[in-house]
Amino acid sequence: MAHEYLEYMLTKPRELNDYIIKFPIAYVPFGSLEWHGEHMILGVDSIKATFLCQKCAEITGGVIFPPVTWGAFDTMNFPFTFHFNKNSWINLTMKMMRQFYDMGFRIIILLTGHYPGSQIANVKKAAQKFTKKFKSKNAFAIGIPEQALIPDLGYIGDHAADWETSIMMAINPNFVDLSRLTPNLTYSERCARHGIMGRDPLLLASVERGQQAINEIVKRLANAIQEVKETRSSIPFDKIYENYQKFLGKLYTPKIIFHLNKLFELVGFENKHELWNFIKWRLFKKSKPIANYKSR
Repeated sequence: MAHEYLEYMLTKPRELNDYIIKFPIAYVPFGSLEWHGEHMILGVDSIKATFLCQKCAEITGGVIFPPVTWGAFDTMNFPFTFHFNKNSWINLTMKMMRQFYDMGFRIIILLTGHYPGSQIANVKKAAQKFTKKFKSKNAFAIGIPEQALIPDLGYIGDHAADWETSIMMAINPNFVDLSRLTPNLTYSERCARHGIMGRDPLLLASVERGQQAINEIVKRLANAIQEVKETRSSIPFDKIYENYQKFLGKLYTPKIIFHLNKLFELVGFENKHELWNFIKWRLFKKSKPIANYKSR
């Protein structure tokens, strides 16, 4: 059943008050102000997360809040990218959660389109703290990146590579210009020249692939929200965390040694040499791309 969602920024107080009584669901997209290759717009993470929240809210109802964009941390050392300290971001998120509860929201979705490991950990921590504190009052939260909902499709997160590019193509083809990319580059060359971390979007990105990802993300998240609402339990959200961790765990042995073949398939490394080149680029060149955009 389709529902009309509200945009917080466009809603009058009385309208919001009446709506929360029927649909006490808050959607909070998290993004960044970060370069995503020369082929995509700079607001990828925020636009992607907001779009996914909107599509999900069309099914469940809910209020869409503005994306938390300023304050993103662990951003890359790329042109036109803003960097912040994570402590202020964590404090903001925790304070936000209590205020949602006080306003009457009882299901809170923190969906991050910017997903270094530290940020994934912190949206999860904020959501789990909220759930622990308020579950006896039938209030629940989940904090995840979008790929946590579809790892079985082979999406474990990338940066401006085939999956993110495909999703943005499906959201709006005008957000992507593949002609700006250089063909036939190795993994480390894509990183250094374009900041692409993942498989080659020139070879693999498509509107169809992006739409498949969007459809599954939205369907699975909406189903979980509906189950939480009906059962008044955090179990559906807990299963999303567990399934994602279980999938990632398959890439490692108990001794934290990569299953290289599977890792290379999902991430796009051609061989061990390219993996080593990527590590050198991240550690010793500060992830800085070669391109000088001011001179172009």
